Amino acid sequence: MPTQQPVQRSRAHRWAYGCGLLVKSGYRKLKTFEFRVVEHAETAGIPAGKLLVRGSFLTAKFALLGASLFVSFWLFALMCTIVVLAAIPIQDSDTPGNDDIDNPMHRTSWPERYDKWGSLK
Repeated sequence: MPTQQPVQRSRAHRWAYGCGLLVKSGYRKLKTFEFRVVEHAETAGIPAGKLLVRGSFLTAKFALLGASLFVSFWLFALMCTIVVLAAIPIQDSDTPGNDDIDNPMHRTSWPERYDKWGSLK
């Protein structure tokens, strides 16, 4: 029977595991807080207190999920726009072979600089 190789865990795997544990513990704390608020509402004698508290927490969770989806969509749209704009070639207005110092207006010829035989004065 072959021996099992140890699983290689990279830094990214450790970070993902740690973030998962953080999310899990945060959710447990939120559920504990929700349970305490429900108990407090029931002991205070609020009619339909359990339903109100659970409904308000559910609404808050959906609002948070919707806000994160909204922000992520617009960040995605922004990144797509940046990539598309970066991919568009920039049309250079300079014509090749012209020197901007001698020819700032991009004229093809300067007749006043040449004599009648076409050589520079």
